[in-house]
Amino acid sequence: MLSLAAKLVAFFWRTADTAREEAGRLEPELAEGDTKLKTVRGVVTRYCSDYGMIDDLIYFSSDAVTSKVLLNVGQEVIAVVEENKVSNGLKAIRVEAVSDKWEDDSRNQGSPSDCSPQVLIGCVTSLVEGAGCISQTTYFSLESVCEGFEPCKGDWVEAEYRIRPGTWNSEATSVKPLRYKRVDKVCISSLCGRNGVIEESIFFTLDSLKLPDGYTPRRGDMVNAVVVESSQSCYVWRALCMTLVKRRDAAPVHEATQFYGTILLKNKGDIEVTQMTHFGTLKEGRSKTMVIWIENKGDIPQNLVSCKLAGWDQSKQFRFQMLDKDQTCPIVSFVSVSEKENSSDENVNSLNSHTKNTVSQMSENGLVNNREISPGDYPCRGENGEKDNILSRKQTTEPEPGGLVPPGGKTFIVVACDGKNPGRCKELLLLCFSDFLIGRYLEVNVVSGEESLIAVREPFSWKKLKSSQALTSAKTTVVVTTQKRNSRRQLPSFLPQYPIPDRLRKCVEQKIDILTFQPLLAELLNMSNYKEKFSTLLWLEEIYAEMELKEYNMSGIVLRRNGDLLVLEVPGLAEGRPSLYTGDKLILKTQEYNGHAIEYISYVTEIHEEDVTLKINPEFEQAYNFEPMDVEFTYNRTTSRRCHFALEQVIHLGVKVLFPEEIILQSPQVTGNWNHEQDTKSNGRFTSKKTRKTMTDQAEHGTKERRVGDKDLPALAPFTAEMSDWVDEIQTPKARKMEFFNPVLNENQKLAVKRILSGDCRPLPYILFGPPGTGKTVTIIEAVLQVHFALPDSRILVCAPSNSAADLVCLRLHESKVLRPATMVRVNATCRFEEIVIDAVKPYCRDGEDIWKASRFRIIITTCSSSGLFYQIGVRVGHFTHVFVDEAGQASEPECLIPLGLMSDVSGQIVLAGDPMQLGPVIKSRLAMAYGLNVSLLERLMSRPAYQRDENAFGACGAHNPLLVTKLVKNYRSHEALLTLPSRLFYHRELEVCADPTVVTSLLGWEKLPKKGFPLIFHGVRGSEAREGKSPSWFNPAEAVQVLRYCCLLAQSISSQVSASDIGVITPYRKQVEKIRILLRNVDLMDIKVGSVEEFQGQEYLVIIISTDPCFGALLEYSITNGVYMGCDLPPELQSLQNCGDGVADPSYPVVPESTGPEKHQEPN
Repeated sequence: MLSLAAKLVAFFWRTADTAREEAGRLEPELAEGDTKLKTVRGVVTRYCSDYGMIDDLIYFSSDAVTSKVLLNVGQEVIAVVEENKVSNGLKAIRVEAVSDKWEDDSRNQGSPSDCSPQVLIGCVTSLVEGAGCISQTTYFSLESVCEGFEPCKGDWVEAEYRIRPGTWNSEATSVKPLRYKRVDKVCISSLCGRNGVIEESIFFTLDSLKLPDGYTPRRGDMVNAVVVESSQSCYVWRALCMTLVKRRDAAPVHEATQFYGTILLKNKGDIEVTQMTHFGTLKEGRSKTMVIWIENKGDIPQNLVSCKLAGWDQSKQFRFQMLDKDQTCPIVSFVSVSEKENSSDENVNSLNSHTKNTVSQMSENGLVNNREISPGDYPCRGENGEKDNILSRKQTTEPEPGGLVPPGGKTFIVVACDGKNPGRCKELLLLCFSDFLIGRYLEVNVVSGEESLIAVREPFSWKKLKSSQALTSAKTTVVVTTQKRNSRRQLPSFLPQYPIPDRLRKCVEQKIDILTFQPLLAELLNMSNYKEKFSTLLWLEEIYAEMELKEYNMSGIVLRRNGDLLVLEVPGLAEGRPSLYTGDKLILKTQEYNGHAIEYISYVTEIHEEDVTLKINPEFEQAYNFEPMDVEFTYNRTTSRRCHFALEQVIHLGVKVLFPEEIILQSPQVTGNWNHEQDTKSNGRFTSKKTRKTMTDQAEHGTKERRVGDKDLPALAPFTAEMSDWVDEIQTPKARKMEFFNPVLNENQKLAVKRILSGDCRPLPYILFGPPGTGKTVTIIEAVLQVHFALPDSRILVCAPSNSAADLVCLRLHESKVLRPATMVRVNATCRFEEIVIDAVKPYCRDGEDIWKASRFRIIITTCSSSGLFYQIGVRVGHFTHVFVDEAGQASEPECLIPLGLMSDVSGQIVLAGDPMQLGPVIKSRLAMAYGLNVSLLERLMSRPAYQRDENAFGACGAHNPLLVTKLVKNYRSHEALLTLPSRLFYHRELEVCADPTVVTSLLGWEKLPKKGFPLIFHGVRGSEAREGKSPSWFNPAEAVQVLRYCCLLAQSISSQVSASDIGVITPYRKQVEKIRILLRNVDLMDIKVGSVEEFQGQEYLVIIISTDPCFGALLEYSITNGVYMGCDLPPELQSLQNCGDGVADPSYPVVPESTGPEKHQEPN
């Protein structure tokens, strides 16, 4: 076995043969006297895929084009032309494009104008038979892959590629793994179906794993493996090959699992069993019975030893039904299946006796007969035991005592199904004969009464409508109004337009390989290609956004009136299809009349679900009489332009900020002695019974337990006498005794504040690594306050990707009660309306209306995008001394650069707070994602050597360099059972439980918990997905009903009643949100919040119910092994986990009760 591993490993140290012939273009051999050559400069007037015309005189083929710039009509070219003396025809044998500036810049970065190979670092994004693609566009065949490496989707590779002449596509000539290593004596920690995990960190799939002959991986096996870098869900390594070191002790395998598969379902021993065993649709609370025939068509008697159920259906909806001696039809005397989860000896014995009794009764009553009812028949009883006389009393043969089925004889068993759980359910029936097993699947679809409330109202017919009006030369457009978006702020604009290059746009629209235009995309990001690479990625995202919006253009739409305003219904808007924001521009066009159409520029003033309120020309609003209009959506480029501008500004930050390697210690900004007497004995752990939101208590700095309401704004935080005295004593930052405003910060939080205040490594970014519930925002608040008071010359810019996150920072600073009036300002985007801002934050927003005035405040809070407003008034480098970016992992790198470009590269301090393990930036262009736009600045910096985890060097400091990174590990939110799994998967088992025990244990006694003391339920639902009307969003009625039932159980619990306002329901699909709200409204539980993950950002609830896809493999496995899985039957490969829970590593996950569906598919993009 080791020899196989050695052979597979060998290719990693083997140098690829690079001796390849370069395909050089041969100059054509011309017959002297027949032709003559000349060089001309002209313009392409016609061009198809394989030929074209220059000045409508000179023909050329695609093979003659030497530059790798896509030719288009209007492109200026230089051509070497030959003229045939006989025909006087002109043909270009060489055509070179005259490039514009953008293309020249690209060429300077290494454009493949010749056929020399270029290097591409990318991810395998697709695989088909015998070939694949890297970064969406670069083709490679498996023949070009180095020996021993079988690529898989997600693998990171290094490839050499060339541009194929005439096709404008890149093709890799050699492909090898980007990073690889060998790991020895590691344990298989998880195995689910054909996928598994080694040491909880290395993914493998049996579809591509190379194994020694005869070896099948099993949970607990100790193995050696060769792994390559690969993006596989939460894992960054993938195993290529594996050899066994030590097999785990053999574990008992469930009998059904041993025979699972097509073999089990086949008839054997000349015994034929009913094939159709589906109960169909059954209303919840009703029952059906089914007769399953068994016929011996052989010459040898067969002994039916027992009948049993495999126990897949934990709700025990299937059971056997016996006959009394005076019964001729199997309809009475119910016998329940054993209460144990799986078939036990007791269960088998009871079924053995049941079989004997059934056989004897059939013998006595003559139920075994020769009536022509084949084993393929599946007679079912009606609901509630309605009699269906399907059996003849005529008896021709009698089975032998003890369950013998004689040759030619028939017998039957009766199975009843009681509808208990909505959704589809499958159970395995095992017929145990002396020498073999025969299995049959019992299936049913149970529907509940509540599902009728959310049934499909109208057939799904959503289409991406396009305007029926095609632009023609005869049509003119009249712009009636030019209302400005920023009517509240008459700002100058220093932002250039940064138009999308036409060649790049055509490249995307015509699906030409992007590397032919910007080959530096294939390179690793560095200082020399930084601006050009990100500019291209931003343009790619813009192009995709524009193309996406065009698909949502609508034709023949009638607007509704809402007072003086007009309302447009946009199907799919609630799901982000299309994505609109207040302030966006829409174009309304009248129907064409006499070759003319009038277009009206409108602006979005309000969005509610799928209704968009528009502000249009007042005359049009008054005169509109419900005429049909065409609607065109436009893309708002403001944020993109700010990102482009920031790319130009941040160049001054240089390598030391964008690509930090060398750490040069600076003199501390603040020195002083910290008051250690202030430390509390609780070390960050709270015991207050008055409030359960422990991190809210931290934000209030431990001084009061009541939360300041949105309307409590007394004179903008007056100082207490002690605080005023303390501030008055400040003469120099070095002459003070340091105290924390929040005395209950834990040690890591205090360390982070001290490092930020000291700024030892400035201008290198300081990273506050904050997993969920660890008090990241609390730490940011403390650091902002400390910098503000300790450094009188400081001006602080605090940013976040979203308004909700920025509002939260503003609210927490307001609640601190230590800031003077006119110290802090909240700057909003022009299009944001005051009505959606919480009351406590509104006073700070009013000061932010005047950007010039706001720029002079010492603490400025805004979003990353809105910080670009300061560029528009001429604020430049060095205006801010400190820039904090909260939730930095959710912002793309160019977006994060907008605030950073306003900071000094000499004395400025950058603080990035977030969690690279959580969801990153939302990027829609697959091309932009493939080349790295979906990687945040926080995540990229964390992967650099200076910031990387190093247990050997910094084991005593949390495994990261404490000068650059502080990782918060004390979790104040969740029960221990809910932290173990994320801690193990993402945070190196370092998370510590520090939540208020009175809160996290308050529901441990809930009567519906499958396992008392364990606050998690994983409820599987096999429902049917549906769409309706014009909405593209999916919903699952059975799943929604299950969510409703958990909400009712919690809100009406006698022992552990939960307030509706303490329950949150998270689901990614907008239509599912709508259906769940309908159900909750029907039972008067409207106070339960239902929404997407983004709507729950930074919030805490006592109970969270998640309705989503079955994408939690580790969570599902954990739930099974810890006895908290409920609901539908499990996939067969997971059945054995229900029997061997003691031998599985302890996982956990931060979800409290969950409802999901093991067979739900993804909603289309």
